[in-house]
Amino acid sequence: MLLVVVCAPLTSCLSAPSTVCVPTLTVDPDNPRPGRIVTVSTTDACPLPAGAELTVRIQPVGETIPLAQARVTPDPDGSFAVSITVPPTIRPGRAVASISNYWDIATCPEGASCASAAVEFTVAP
Repeated sequence: MLLVVVCAPLTSCLSAPSTVCVPTLTVDPDNPRPGRIVTVSTTDACPLPAGAELTVRIQPVGETIPLAQARVTPDPDGSFAVSITVPPTIRPGRAVASISNYWDIATCPEGASCASAAVEFTVAP
């Protein structure tokens, strides 16, 4: 007796990867001097729950302690622009502006690797 088994891929068991929305940020001007006011804003926004309040921080790259921060309530589509002072005590070089509490408000799917909502810029001497 010959037994033939035909197998088909079990695509119904595989799910598509979850889409994770992380806003893209920009700093303007992008080469500020210490003590200068900059605008941190979204270029690609992600929807957030109504009434969400984001905390935007500026710190040197690689440092864990923020030197400056501002709070902002985004528009319904998640977009925002906030003015923040580049700390007068920051050293010239690479710095980062980030939303420190983004994943406290937005949902990162279980098992996903969710990046920080951050942008690097250079502080001028």
